[in-house]
Amino acid sequence: MSEKTDPQQDLPNELAHKLSQWHQANPKATLTEIEAAVEAELAIVRKQLVEKLAHETIGEQKVPDCPQCGQKMVKNGQRKRKLKGKEGQTIQLNRQQWRCLSCGTTLFPPG
Repeated sequence: MSEKTDPQQDLPNELAHKLSQWHQANPKATLTEIEAAVEAELAIVRKQLVEKLAHETIGEQKVPDCPQCGQKMVKNGQRKRKLKGKEGQTIQLNRQQWRCLSCGTTLFPPG
């Protein structure tokens, strides 16, 4: 029986390999330059992980009730939302927009 592997399990090895290659290409790098290279790679990984986890959370959303009339809302397409992450990076999320068939109210949840 084969188990599915999570691509994130290989992340530490891939990151270490990438930084090792960078260090081979920059053998005289100072400690400050090494720290900057590590931080740059970690920022990329952080952004990818945040986007992945946020999309998983979005996928778990329940159908909301209309804030105007209380009826269940229906999906009304998706919109892109751009947020600023901790490191100043732009994190892009595809968010579900909702519409009430009873009164026409639309809802684009925050977050």
